[in-house]
Amino acid sequence: MTGDADRHEECARCSVRQWPWPARCRPGSVCPFAQSAFGVHRFFRRNPLFGTRCATPEWPEGIRRAAAARAHPYYAPELLHDPDRHVRRQAIKRAPLDHVSPLREDADAGVRAAVARRLFGSDLIIMIDDPDVIVRRIVASRVTTHMLPLMLGDADPHIRRVLARRIDVSWLMVLAEDPTADVRAIVASRLQWVAPASRPD
Repeated sequence: MTGDADRHEECARCSVRQWPWPARCRPGSVCPFAQSAFGVHRFFRRNPLFGTRCATPEWPEGIRRAAAARAHPYYAPELLHDPDRHVRRQAIKRAPLDHVSPLREDADAGVRAAVARRLFGSDLIIMIDDPDVIVRRIVASRVTTHMLPLMLGDADPHIRRVLARRIDVSWLMVLAEDPTADVRAIVASRLQWVAPASRPD
């Protein structure tokens, strides 16, 4: 176990403490070099200004992950290309939308899901056939209704439920014989409400 004297010596050599602005830290518990992830995250919650400085590639992976969540949005685009997927996910939440779109085809499904949560409408069209079902579920809830027919052949029942609720009524009969009972129930419920309006007087 590290003694108080050793910790004091470590703090005296700490590169973070040598920066021109003071850090609100505590050895071992509120520290970017803490052994626990909680201690690292607590440091950046108390010192968000340090997030931008510590999210750069020269810092260890664990520190970059915590720092990226607090980095200033202006610097977030620089973090979108970080080799660590968790850093990229955090950067997507903070970066301007025009910087986020290129990550729609990122190798990591979690990154693509984070992208899908930021985009809307036609910006999501290339993600309609994403190999990850979670990404497609997000897409189904955020694309415009005229794009939903492109997802009618999806194998995921949850996505077809979303389609049954959102798609234009002119496409509902495509789902009327869906193998999933609650999809058919949603379709029947919607058709029940639109049918009277279509009857001649």
